This record gives sequence, C-alpha cells and structure tokens, in this order.
Amino acid sequence: MKSACATKYEQIEEPDMANIVDAVLEHEADDRPAIVGETRTTSYRDLVDLARRLTGGLRQRFRNDEDVCLVVSHPGLEESLALTLAGWSLGHRVAVLPPYLKSRELEYALEQCSPVVTVSDQTPDSAGSVAFRTLLDAPASDLGSSASEAWLETFTSGTTGHSKCVDRRVSRLSDDIEQLASAMGLSADDKVTAMTTALSTTSVLPALLAGSTVVTIPLQTARQFWKAISDTSITVISGTPYAYEFAGRKKPEPGQLKNVRMALTTSARLRPDTARRFMEDTGVSIRNIMCSSESGHIAYNSSTDEELLAASVGKTLPGVTVEVRDDAGKVLPVGQSGRICIKSPYTATGYRNDPDSSAAVFQGDWVVSTDVGYLDAQGFLYLTGRDDHKIHFGAAKLDPQELEDILLSHPAVDDVLVVGEAHVRLGQIPVAQVVTSRETEAAELLAYCREQISATKVPQRIEFVDKITKDFKGQPVRPKYVRFD
Repeated sequence: MKSACATKYEQIEEPDMANIVDAVLEHEADDRPAIVGETRTTSYRDLVDLARRLTGGLRQRFRNDEDVCLVVSHPGLEESLALTLAGWSLGHRVAVLPPYLKSRELEYALEQCSPVVTVSDQTPDSAGSVAFRTLLDAPASDLGSSASEAWLETFTSGTTGHSKCVDRRVSRLSDDIEQLASAMGLSADDKVTAMTTALSTTSVLPALLAGSTVVTIPLQTARQFWKAISDTSITVISGTPYAYEFAGRKKPEPGQLKNVRMALTTSARLRPDTARRFMEDTGVSIRNIMCSSESGHIAYNSSTDEELLAASVGKTLPGVTVEVRDDAGKVLPVGQSGRICIKSPYTATGYRNDPDSSAAVFQGDWVVSTDVGYLDAQGFLYLTGRDDHKIHFGAAKLDPQELEDILLSHPAVDDVLVVGEAHVRLGQIPVAQVVTSRETEAAELLAYCREQISATKVPQRIEFVDKITKDFKGQPVRPKYVRFD
C-alpha cells in the first residue's frame, strides 16, 4: 500500500548518504564494542557475523519477492538489530516490537502490518512464524546493502494499541539517520545511551551508522543511572523526557559526568523547567530533537543559548520545511501558534493497510501532524500543545480507546472514559472514569487490565462515576486539545 503522495516523493532527488547496512559493514573487522549491555558486550565483528547467519536463514525461508513483514520480538537488542539488518539487506519489511506484549496487543499489531511472519526466541516454526534459532541453523550468507524496496514498519502509539503501522523506506531512513548523526557530531569515539532494547532511530541507529558504541542503561534508580553513566564512560546521553525527570531526583556525584559532552531528548516535549534544572545540576545542556514516525527527524537544537535550549525544539534540519497553519490550512505568520506541517524527503509514505488515515495525514508533499506550536523570527520552533486525544504517559503514547475497550469487556463495567490527567514528572497519567452495573473494587479492575495489556498502559487510577457525558451523536465528550504549561 502506498499513500497518494508516494509518487510525488519519489520524484524528489534525495542526497547520496550512507546506507545503514553498509555503514555497519564498514566495521565488520572491528572488535570494538557495538553494543554494551548489562550482561554482555557485542563487537561490530560479532554483530555482522550474526547478521550474516540470519541472512542465510532468511534466504532459505523466504522468496526475495515475497511481500511479508518480519515482526521481530526478541529481548536482546543485538538479535533484533542483526535480524533487522539481515531483513533489510534482502528487501524485506521489518517491524521490531517489545517482547513483553500481551497476546491481545500483539494480535492487533500483527493485524496492522499483515501479512506477517513473527520471529522471536519463543515462537514455533509455522506458516506465520519462525523461531530465531531456526534461522541460525542455515549456512551464513553475504550481507549486502539495503535493497531498494526494504522498509521499516513502526507504530504510532508507541508500539501497540489502536495505532497505525507506518511504512517508511529504508533508503529515506538511512539518509535521515545520517543527517541526524552529522548534526550531533557522532563519531567512533562516542558512547551513546539506550534506555531500552528498542531499535531507536534517535540513538541506536545514528550511533551504529557513525561507528559509535551503544550502551543500554535501564532506569532503576537515579543513583544507579548516574553511576552507570560514569562507569561506562558515556559521552552522549540520549533519553526521553521521563528519563531526565527520573534522573533529576538525585544530583550526580562530582565527576560522574566528566566524559559527557551532550544530552539529547526526544519522543515527547521536555518541560523547560526540567531542562533548566538539569543544566543547573549537571552543567550539561539538553538538546531537543523533534521527530515522528511519519515525518522522521524534523528539528534539532544546536543553540548555545541556555534559554533557547530549554524552551525550543530547535531549527529545522537541512532539507526539512515546516509550516504552521490554522484550522483552514492557511499558513500563519511568525509567532502565531497553529498546526505544525512538515515537508521532507525523509518522511514515511503512508500507513500500511489504512488508506483513509494515510489520506488525512499525508497530504500531497506534506505531513499534517497533531503537534501545535509556532516559529520565531530566527526560525526556532516551539511546541505549545497537541491536537489529539492521545495520552502522553512518560515515554509512551496511549490511545484511551484501547484502555476503554479492555475495561468494557469486564462484566461489571457498563461504561467508561479514559482521560489524561496532568502530571508534573510524567506529563500525563491515564485515569479511568467507570460506570459499573454492580459493586466492584478498583483493584479488581486494575488487575483485570494487567492481564490484558502491558503494565505501562494500565490506568493509574479508577474513578467510579454515575454516568459518562456524551455529545449529541452519543459519543463520549473526550478532551482533545492539550495545551502545554
């Protein structure tokens, strides 16, 4: 499936930049660490060897012209990354999902990017799945450049839920990643944090393209976080706004950030007061990166002005154009807030299996986002709100309708509305307003949710109400526009 704007984008002359697979192959004889985890270290040589073995397995399992999406769900970043590189080198679609998904969430994701074949450390060999170990049984094969038709599939609500599957050519992704790595000045000397084992396009992929080392650092306690930064000699901290809120609970010890040259944030809006406090506590400035699954990387803040670093997501990256429009589509002047629209040669081409949603967002050469903000006279972009009903809970973007569907399936629930409640550290928290047909406890409903969905999406509170307010169409009156503080 291609969106209506795909043909126009293909007419744009794209820069000749490094291909992600080729960039990793350049380091195939290198014993330097590519990925450092809590229990093991994987060199670039090891990563390429694993990717070659998986390429051999994929060649035996699939035809080159077979249109399937490889859905990778493995707990190891090394395995997920190697399988992604192997899939791309053969021209496959690849989607990487976290391994902790409940069956309901996984089923929805698979439906969005069908036809699919799942690959994990636990899946059996069948028509719709293949075990990771099975792919390793085949002879190794050459790992070449990403094929011209290779794709990355990502999901708009974090990774799951009532989300849409975004189609993005790997050629565009590679160019986008190369541009970001260049803007950040990444090199083989850098050690870059990854807070999860996800295939991040703002930390993992730019670091590997530049030959840097990716270090996975889980968020357990603030003390542990700062100690890990020091012990692994991190030079570039890359994290979500929640990671900085979390780490800010305790100041680092003197000297723990002696190797850090840069801190980056993305995924959601970082509160300016959090950025200012971090700079005061550490002496390190946090630089915003604005990006989305649909648009790729949009803006980067390279300013030396601390107030601009705290308040703005930066200026648009080369080749990217931003317009701020009103509800009628009219371009607004400098300083006026409106819907942020993006034109870029690095964007996705649409939502897989969803032409209606594609037409609404991918309009001609433009991606119409739900972000609201304005540009100043110097070209710096500021975010002032969102024009959607998603709940930005820490690093996750939750669709309230998914949570409502779960609760409505409980026999005691007659009606429900899930809303985002403002929270100082997390941005918003999901709160469920519930109408019940019989007496029940909040703990029972929360336990029921935990059985159905990932823990990060369970409502933080249940409120029992007499009724849910509906509009004239019978739809719940749902808060939509969210203005940032």
